[in-house]
Amino acid sequence: MTKAIWETARGTLLRVLVRPNSKARNLIAEITPEAIHINLRGPARDGKANVELLKRLSKRLGLSTADISIVAGHRSREKTLLIVGVDQDDLSKRLATMT
Repeated sequence: MTKAIWETARGTLLRVLVRPNSKARNLIAEITPEAIHINLRGPARDGKANVELLKRLSKRLGLSTADISIVAGHRSREKTLLIVGVDQDDLSKRLATMT
């Protein structure tokens, strides 16, 4: 079973499933053991959804956009994000308050 959040030597990894062009206003749609489902308003072209993902998530987590990067899935709805400066437990707590 894959996990939504896990730690590595580089930082904490977060598996997300994005929903571009979403009409929903809330950023976090659902948190499952496998992934965090995220609503994005922007389209999935020219990297607009990726930019929105990093900006909105960093703001909601209280982090700099430099602390979050996409390490896999740049052109996919399933992405893996690397988050530095936050451990797995702290990230889980921050995400739980966002739903």
